[in-house]
Amino acid sequence: MRYIDVVVRRSLLEIARASRGLTQDAVARRSGTSQPTLSAYERGTKSPTLAVVERILHALGYDLGLYPRVAFREIVDGARTYLVPDQLWRIDLPDCFAPVTVRETDGSRRTFDLLDREGRVSAYVWLIEHGNETQIFEHLDGALLVDAWSDVVCRLPEALRTVWGQLVHHAAEGWVEESLIAGLQDGRPRLIGRRARARAIKRLAERGLTADEIRAVLHRRQR
Repeated sequence: MRYIDVVVRRSLLEIARASRGLTQDAVARRSGTSQPTLSAYERGTKSPTLAVVERILHALGYDLGLYPRVAFREIVDGARTYLVPDQLWRIDLPDCFAPVTVRETDGSRRTFDLLDREGRVSAYVWLIEHGNETQIFEHLDGALLVDAWSDVVCRLPEALRTVWGQLVHHAAEGWVEESLIAGLQDGRPRLIGRRARARAIKRLAERGLTADEIRAVLHRRQR
């Protein structure tokens, strides 16, 4: 299996500006810079300092955040080669629901409606089987894949079910544990298995709760 290049997003400043529907002139005036300088930042021909990036984003109503860097690897199954990421990720609204148009092997075009759940399931199946790095990264949202997985997995080739299933289950386990801990702390009733209970105890301890406090939380859950 060979690892390939990491997918790179568009310029962060360009994404933020486009999401607000503003021109470079308007953003330059708001952020105290010039249009030519902002254009150079967006094209990558000039590098702003972190403080400048934060100032421009703040003027657009954003805070600077961290996103995972996703790498893809190739897996070969017979005559087919598939791309598999090393983790799932989130896509910003409303991009995660934007229509996806792809080209089939016969040259015809096909458009998926991601606002419709069945359309989203069909799109995710196509992307997982046929998509390139950019298509997968720009259109496949991790949380929505977890939600649709039971319908997606049955349509995938056997070679892809396990590797993508591991990504889905790993991502979902983290989200489920956060929900579980929240439920334990506020006393909401939840079914909890032995392994999930052990993980919850570990996570609660990591958050600074003492043994007595953890026992009290679990006692509230069992009442």
